[in-house]
Amino acid sequence: MSSQPIRWGIIGTGFIAGKFAQGLKSVPQAQLRGVASRKAANAKVFSQIFQIPRFYNSCEELVQDPDIDVVYIGTPNYTHKDLSILCLSAKKPVLCEKPFTVNAAQAQEVIQVARRQKLFCMEAMWMRFMPLVQQVKTMIEQGEIGKVRMLTADFGYIVNGNSSHFDTLEQGGGVLLDRGIYGLSLAYYLLGEPSRMQTQANLSATGVDEQSAVLLNYADGALAVLAQSLCTESSNQAMIMGDKGRITLEKLFIMPEKLSLTKFPEATNNSFPSPLIPLNSKQKLLAKVKQNSLIKRAYISLTGLLNSDAKTVKPLVGNGYNYEAAEVVRCLQNGELESKVMPLDETLKIMETIDWLRSQWTK
Repeated sequence: MSSQPIRWGIIGTGFIAGKFAQGLKSVPQAQLRGVASRKAANAKVFSQIFQIPRFYNSCEELVQDPDIDVVYIGTPNYTHKDLSILCLSAKKPVLCEKPFTVNAAQAQEVIQVARRQKLFCMEAMWMRFMPLVQQVKTMIEQGEIGKVRMLTADFGYIVNGNSSHFDTLEQGGGVLLDRGIYGLSLAYYLLGEPSRMQTQANLSATGVDEQSAVLLNYADGALAVLAQSLCTESSNQAMIMGDKGRITLEKLFIMPEKLSLTKFPEATNNSFPSPLIPLNSKQKLLAKVKQNSLIKRAYISLTGLLNSDAKTVKPLVGNGYNYEAAEVVRCLQNGELESKVMPLDETLKIMETIDWLRSQWTK
């Protein structure tokens, strides 16, 4: 295990790259050393804003710098494959923003290069590393809500105006790839791989999904119901329901700071004994108690108090992007080539799922 600081380079100078640069400031043992962009002028401005020592005239120049240990890629979706391979071919480990690529074939290509080069590589699915998402995973494993029966997640807010980020199929547009991937990733993380899938979508004039819904069936009988939209604002919550309780990740479930746990009352048989069966004195007394309206009201009030939601509030440390970066630092210092929280095989499975779901909309 190494305790040496991990020196980061960033490719990209847009909104998400800025968020990641800010997040790195909250990560011990992480140093942001350089930035590159398609336009050197943008890299220069970015380096000044975030006080980064170096900017480069090209991405190729960044990946050849021996003082860079790992590269974060925060560029448009359709560039992820080529930039990831550029970095890996130059012996630089990679953290690539979600979606990892625009389809499964591209994801497979990147993964093959990473494994051939024996280098760390991970999809930057920041949601999985949030403290409350990690807590939900532990709660489920410890049986807090019993056997999980259903997961629901919706992510929607209105996008006005045209943007290739959303509108162009070839550039990785559409709400499923941009937002639905969060619900899919949460379902895979908490429930595993589904056995059957169904989907519906409303397609725009450019052929991308403006709204879509996904139903995942699991071999153990669990269901996941996912919805995503560019046309309306949804609750932006996720709920995981078991046979003993329910967990709610409150808005926004992709970066939650509030969690509520509802425990269900024990299932009981509240029916009165059959009048055909003679009642003993204890049963007679119990029947009279159950018929007393005052006792009924007290019982209902007490049950409500006992089964009311237990709230957990965990404000984010930093802006949230620091958690995934901290995992990369940990993996690199320990010599691990993949994260157990976001392994490459699961990234590939999710991309294959997205490919299949999208293929159903044009049949």
